[in-house]
Amino acid sequence: MANLQRHRAHESLNTDTAAVWDVQTTLASGTIVDNSADAINVSGYHTIHLMTDNDIVFSFNKTGTDTLNANNDLYLMGGDTIYSLKIPTGIGDTVYLLLERKGSSSCTVRYVLS
Repeated sequence: MANLQRHRAHESLNTDTAAVWDVQTTLASGTIVDNSADAINVSGYHTIHLMTDNDIVFSFNKTGTDTLNANNDLYLMGGDTIYSLKIPTGIGDTVYLLLERKGSSSCTVRYVLS
């Protein structure tokens, strides 16, 4: 018999649940620098919610060490917007979020893991 179920129940309803809400220490001005990505271990979480005051480039990987390319990697615009990023689980058991400021201005990032 064919399996006609395409989505699990929570996917069909487009809902999310998280048992954790961990407010993290702010990455302060000067911590997020050019040409050197900051790595945040996001293993064991489903989503990262973040707000940045200046533009940042980001990517996920499994090693925590890499350089980001402002021309190829995605970036988030700074301001009052809170971004919620799903954490990819298919890249390995340990997942890191890499952040790097896009311009030359100092940057502060506030984030919560859930």
